[in-house]
Amino acid sequence: MAQYAPAKNRLSMSASRSPLLASLALILVTICWGSTFPAMKAVSEQIPPGLMVGLRWALGALALAPFIQWRNRALWRDAALLAIALFASFVLQVLGLTMMSAGRNAFITALNVIMVPLLLPLLGRRLSSMIWVAVVLAGAGIAVMSYEQGSSLLGDALTFGCALAFALYVLGMERFAPRHSTLSLAGAQAVMMTALTPLWILTEWWLQGPGYLDQAAGAGSVWLEPLYLGVICSGLVIFLQTWAQARATAVQAAVIYALEPFFASLFAAWWLGEQFGPRAMLGGGLIIAAMLISQWPTRPARVAASA
Repeated sequence: MAQYAPAKNRLSMSASRSPLLASLALILVTICWGSTFPAMKAVSEQIPPGLMVGLRWALGALALAPFIQWRNRALWRDAALLAIALFASFVLQVLGLTMMSAGRNAFITALNVIMVPLLLPLLGRRLSSMIWVAVVLAGAGIAVMSYEQGSSLLGDALTFGCALAFALYVLGMERFAPRHSTLSLAGAQAVMMTALTPLWILTEWWLQGPGYLDQAAGAGSVWLEPLYLGVICSGLVIFLQTWAQARATAVQAAVIYALEPFFASLFAAWWLGEQFGPRAMLGGGLIIAAMLISQWPTRPARVAASA
């Protein structure tokens, strides 16, 4: 009995640390995501957006290919559903990014933190009061930060659609991530994203005509940003996200993802010279407060003693 107790305690301690480690992993994900906005903004000025996204996910898929369970049909079914939502969010985000600043694009994308809990009642789920407080604070932070950025009606609408698609993706990850190996599901998603991007590339080519090939030739002039976006911000990030969302709720993940515009503003100010003023700092503070509140432990339910 004395020999079994330490092992049991270690399991309990490990289980208690998982939510904290999941939160830290999701914070690292948002830091990487924040850096993608100025990186994609810079690359999209050199090569077509569809080609940029295709290169990014092809590199991520190549890095994760050895870990994929290629014959698992359930894995590919779930990965396809997740990839459709993620692909839609990418298309809408990048199109919106061409019409506005990187900072504003990140702020509107972060509205998914509000959409996730708003969609949960459709799934028969209830939320605690602390989560609603976190959602309100995060929404206020996003609104304050967005006030400093320039606007574009069409760009705002496209990016709003991106936020909705990503909210559906977050909910899907909560459901599907625990069913599969983390590396395998992450890699399968990267493969599906790579398979979907030719549709985007062909659409761009059809719309732009012969000039598209001349613009695509600029891909040879940039290599560092696509490499970073592919290996780190696609391969590594989707692995961390899949692992963390198997251990955290969709609402907790969405609130932590609200940090994305804060980090995006920092990277945009450093990388692209975009303005990061006092309102943006205040909004970032509100979002951080929302993240902390979302992680506040709830009071455990009392369990009646058995006879």
